[in-house]
Amino acid sequence: MFTLSNLLKRGSNYFLLVLLARTIPVSVFGTYSAYINIIGVLLLVTNFGFSEYLLVNSEDNRLLKTNSSNFLQVSFLLFIIIFIGLCFFPKDDSILAALVLIKIFLETSIYNILLAYYQVEKKLKIMSITNIVSGVSVIILSFLCYLFNYKIYSYFIFINIVYTIILIFHLLRIKFQTSSIKKSISFVKTRFLDLKYYGISMITIPVYMMAPTVIGSFLLEPEIIAQYQTAFSIANILLLVSVSLLQEGYVKFIAYKHNILELTKALKKTGIKILSVNLVILILFIIFGEELLIFVYKKEEYLKAYTPLLLLLFANMIFMFASITAVIMVVLKLQREKAKYHIEFILISIFFGLLLTHFYGINGLASSYIILYTYSTIRYVKKYIKIYKLELSKN
Repeated sequence: MFTLSNLLKRGSNYFLLVLLARTIPVSVFGTYSAYINIIGVLLLVTNFGFSEYLLVNSEDNRLLKTNSSNFLQVSFLLFIIIFIGLCFFPKDDSILAALVLIKIFLETSIYNILLAYYQVEKKLKIMSITNIVSGVSVIILSFLCYLFNYKIYSYFIFINIVYTIILIFHLLRIKFQTSSIKKSISFVKTRFLDLKYYGISMITIPVYMMAPTVIGSFLLEPEIIAQYQTAFSIANILLLVSVSLLQEGYVKFIAYKHNILELTKALKKTGIKILSVNLVILILFIIFGEELLIFVYKKEEYLKAYTPLLLLLFANMIFMFASITAVIMVVLKLQREKAKYHIEFILISIFFGLLLTHFYGINGLASSYIILYTYSTIRYVKKYIKIYKLELSKN
């Protein structure tokens, strides 16, 4: 249920993008896409490993509620600082930038902290219902705005209101407790030695995953960015099917953390399912991709998204293989070493993102992900084999 509900929630955002792409000029859609990419990276600090720390360091209900309340409050404080700081940066559209900032914060940083809370509570059904409510609301509101030809701001104002109502419901349910700013900062400081590796690990993942796209947002023309964002959005929506399947297995993975053979069996079973889904998706888009782009977007300019879309779908297959093998480092709490890997990945993504985008444009940008994910897979597989052999030798 969670996998399907998560797909609905993320799919609703894709539905929003499609309606915007149909109604606004390609150049404006490119500017909006650039805001999404850049703001998404800026907001990473608002979940500085909080959700991952919460997932593996909340042994009892009291500790779970204390951790979640403090992390949520710190996340809000960091968001306010970023919001104020954004006022001092030059922007083409300040109102749109602010609305996008609020939307991304609520649907990523806050959502992931709440998701970790319910994963520990083993009540993932609540987040499934949340996904359905938010997804259906976004679809309905987006369609109404499209139907009545509202301005782009109206879309995000209505969606942010819905997200805020959902947030209030969860804060009441988990009995969120506020504390002084000083106390919240002290809470993070006392756990910083452990937390920093979760934070570095969590932040560096989207940084190395987004670095080429952010680079493209600066190097390419808005019209080209709009075409790339189309491909990137489709690939990401489909990737969420795989990510959700992997997230569903984390309770089982953690339970097998002291049994390497059972953990390997569980990962293989999940991996076969995930990679099979990705292969089917890639084949379908090779056959019907161009027709789908014309049918959905109604503009021939977006046909140029076909080749980068196929490249990104292939890259996602490689990425999921890397993610599956990286699970062992999460369940064994090897965040420090994982964070070091991510620094390597960031350097690789920046180098090839710059190089290939400069010389080959939109297709080079998409191709940089294939190189990045291939390298990360090699690193994780080598580490998994090393841990596997070490754990077997202990038995």
